[in-house]
Order: sequence, then structure tokens, then C-alpha cells
Amino acid sequence: MLINYMIYCYWKPQNSFVWRISNISIMVTEMPLVTLVISVLSIIVVFGSGITRRLLSNVEETKRIQKEISAYNKELRGSIMKKDKVLEAKLKKRQPHIKQMQAKVAKDSIRPTFAFLVPLLIMWTLILPAILGSDWLSIRAAISPIPLNFIPFITVTQESTNEQGIVVNTMSVFGWYILSSFAFQASISKMLKLT
Repeated sequence: MLINYMIYCYWKPQNSFVWRISNISIMVTEMPLVTLVISVLSIIVVFGSGITRRLLSNVEETKRIQKEISAYNKELRGSIMKKDKVLEAKLKKRQPHIKQMQAKVAKDSIRPTFAFLVPLLIMWTLILPAILGSDWLSIRAAISPIPLNFIPFITVTQESTNEQGIVVNTMSVFGWYILSSFAFQASISKMLKLT
């Protein structure tokens, strides 16, 4: 009985590392600062993801294979459009090899994704609550001039009224993170020579 009580006292949630980290918060809740913090976090995540991809996969070989697959698909589509049965049959013989190359590219791209998934989850479960507070899902990160709810089942912007009584489209932290990640993805990929 005493041992059970000691284990409970030691392992109760208040003593856990996750609980301690999540209760140390800087409490950034004002919109310009939240926008900047989320943008910086998205740059860090995109940069880290790119470096992980560079380290765990052979980028040059992947580019070469993708170029070869693209040329094969273009040639196959051309032969189908021209109704050239001889060329189409010749290209269909190469199809198992092309499928094998596509599987290799998929395997090479999955490895860095899984390697970077854990740090990303740590960011969303530990770092964001520490910076923005435990109710970070309700914090608005940006104002959009237009509603961005064109993705089905995902509410990116919500209409709200500001101090002057004007209806504005506010963007959630998650919506701003997704938008800023897409914005920085191409330039960071070019910088790391991934594309």
C-alpha cells in the first residue's frame, strides 16, 4: 500500500515533464506577435524538414528517377494519343521497371517524413502550448482580407468583429501555420537544392 502511494505521488501528472513544460508559458496572445512567432516556427519546421530530407534520402538520384518517370509517362501518353500500338506495346514492357522506380522514390520520400514527424508533434503538443498558452487553438493569428474557407471541412478563417465594429476574417494559429508553411516551402526547397 505504501509503495503504491509513493508511486502515485512520484508519477502523478504534476510531476511529469510534459505537464511542467506545458505550464511554463510565455503567453504570446497578441496578433502581430502571434503571427510572427508562428511564421518563425513554420520556417524552422520547413527548414528542418528539408535538411532531414537532404540527409536521409539521395536527392540527386530521386530527381533523376522522377525525370525518367516523367519522360516515360509523357512518351506513353503521346503513343496513346497517336494510337501508335507498336510504341505503346514497347513502352508497356517497361512498365514493371517504372513501377519499381516509383516505389523506390516513394520509399525514399517516406523515410524523412517519419523521421521528422516526432519533432513536429513535439512542437504542436509542447512548444506551442508553452508559448501561446493551453488555449492556443482559440487564439487568432492573422487577419485575412478574404475568407479562405475553400478547403472542405476545414475552417481556416472565421468572421469576427474588431474593436471598431468592422467584420473581419480572422485566421487561426493552425490556418496561419499551414499558409506560412506553404509560402516558405518553395523558397527553402530551392535554397537546399531539393527541387
